Amino acid sequence: MSTLPLHIARRLNRVAVLLAPLLASQASRPSGAPLPPWTWRAQPESLRQAMKCAKAVYVAWDRRGDCLYVGSVCRGHDMAVADRLDEHFRSISNGSGRRASWALLSVLPIRANAPIATVRAAEGWAALHLSPQEGSAHPRVDLAVPPRDLARALR
Repeated sequence: MSTLPLHIARRLNRVAVLLAPLLASQASRPSGAPLPPWTWRAQPESLRQAMKCAKAVYVAWDRRGDCLYVGSVCRGHDMAVADRLDEHFRSISNGSGRRASWALLSVLPIRANAPIATVRAAEGWAALHLSPQEGSAHPRVDLAVPPRDLARALR
């Protein structure tokens, strides 16, 4: 996506900075630099071509730029995000509604050495800050263990 609406970019940048120590691209960025999130149209085929990572936190946005959903994926292959989006869209209970309302999908790739508990904690932190309209089963966060401390445990 070439230009992200400013109100989405601001909200997402705050989450990207918070999760920066856990993000896969952290090593290639200067210390303290804000991390631009990767955002595409919410279409599995677009993601299959553009986004390759096995672990990530993802955020679904509607056409107005409201945060609809925050989720995470932790799988053993690089098409994990696209496969997970496809699963959301094929859901019998709410797949057609999500296909209609999810306009954009932002993906924050998580470091390859992060265990599933860390990926889920990153999802919890993102959901806490973005307050998505859908989904209520987000992992609880331990306020005493922020993302930078979770990242220290990965070293």
